[in-house]
Amino acid sequence: MNSNEQIINDFIAAWARLDANAVTEFFTDDAVYHNIPMKVVTGKENIRKAIPKFMRGVKELNFEIIHQVAAGNLVMNERLDHSAMEDGKKFSLPVFGVFELEGGKIKAWRDYFDLETFTKAMAA
Repeated sequence: MNSNEQIINDFIAAWARLDANAVTEFFTDDAVYHNIPMKVVTGKENIRKAIPKFMRGVKELNFEIIHQVAAGNLVMNERLDHSAMEDGKKFSLPVFGVFELEGGKIKAWRDYFDLETFTKAMAA
């Protein structure tokens, strides 16, 4: 495992702890965070504001890595993001994540998933 892959594993662990401040600290100041079917978030301070919105109402979160590859400053993973909500809903979302790192921090994070699958799970 290369050091960038370990950084992403640590990043995923911060999500599992639902620690928005710890998650935010993994990004460079000029980072880009893009859930591809949604609006892009640019800059660490804007990411700091966005992350808690993704954690709102979440009781448990686990990113199950199916496959992960790393080469140089790029880490990609295929995962199932398992969520348990405070209202009792549980769902798993298939996701493909692309992480570009620079100086030990995430410079760009793009997650690809089906928005309809996510929306239906949240509405169920």
